[in-house]
Amino acid sequence: MTNVQPHPRRTAGRGTVGSLALCALLLVAAGVAAWFIPNAASDEQAWHRATPCAAGTPAAGRDNCLTTVPAVIARTDVNMPKQPSWLYFKDSRPLHRLQVSADAAQDFEAGDHVRLTVWRGQVMEVAGAGNSWHEHIITARSLAVVTALLALAAGYPAAMVLVRLRGRRLPDGEVLPSALPFAGALAGTALWLLPLCFLHPTDLLASPTRIVWAAAGSLLSLALLAAAWRATRVRTPEGVAAAGRPAEGEADGAARQPGQDEVFVSARFLEPTDFNPHGFGTHIALGDGAPAVTPGPGRYAAKRIPVERLTVRNVRRARDSDGDTVPRSWHIAELDDAGTPIRLAAAPDDLTRIIRALEPAGA
Repeated sequence: MTNVQPHPRRTAGRGTVGSLALCALLLVAAGVAAWFIPNAASDEQAWHRATPCAAGTPAAGRDNCLTTVPAVIARTDVNMPKQPSWLYFKDSRPLHRLQVSADAAQDFEAGDHVRLTVWRGQVMEVAGAGNSWHEHIITARSLAVVTALLALAAGYPAAMVLVRLRGRRLPDGEVLPSALPFAGALAGTALWLLPLCFLHPTDLLASPTRIVWAAAGSLLSLALLAAAWRATRVRTPEGVAAAGRPAEGEADGAARQPGQDEVFVSARFLEPTDFNPHGFGTHIALGDGAPAVTPGPGRYAAKRIPVERLTVRNVRRARDSDGDTVPRSWHIAELDDAGTPIRLAAAPDDLTRIIRALEPAGA
């Protein structure tokens, strides 16, 4: 049976739709969280300001004051942290059971006399002899931080869509640049945005200090996004002739001039050869002497590259067929090794420099 592979463009289209859906979902979730921030701030302030109800306060007027009710623990039900734990009350008074944390359920025992603090019809505290439990209050700070995190998280699938759109004219099979530089920009934004949201959830721009904070942070984010935009640009490989020419002001063969400091450039031959057995090489040594393949940034186990038998045939962007070990931003030089085609992968600028070291000697 023939195994039919999905068309790259069709797969990319599904990926774009999925990223857009995820981005929209995260933005909607951020909007919902932001919607509840004012209510959370109001409830939090009301809880902290609440005082015990007066003795003559009618039941209808006890919502905004604190009512203390005695109770006796009948038994406890302690479960795993991700499962609810319960306190059961004797004679189901003032209620049958109350969901608490596992630690609280372990602290109380059957027969303990406790006091329940009720606010707005909900038990907010259980206090006994040396033990207590408090209901968690959703604060405006926590909601503001969640809102910011969701909005920042939505930025990454949006960046993936942007990268795909910028690379839509690439030939089938060529890999797109990674969107990770945008993730770095979003992480940098989080460093200033999350503290601002935590400290001032309802009045981000209520003072000159906060305005300066937000303005400086926004400039930092713009700079990070601009850097990410440059890092994810689709670079067209130089032609063979252009790659073989030295840069303006650089002499021919500058990569192998005597006395020049030696450098070790990250690069990989994708096929094993006599000078790259078992694909051991991770770097190419350039500088004083013939280029050599090395297993790291050093001359240990270096093997000379026979430049006299190599010819550069083409320089192109990386493709899916080049394997997952080739970074997306690297380019590929297609070489002829005395009649055998081989591939050399490196970052664009590094590949250009390597070709300058190989091409003149192989000419």
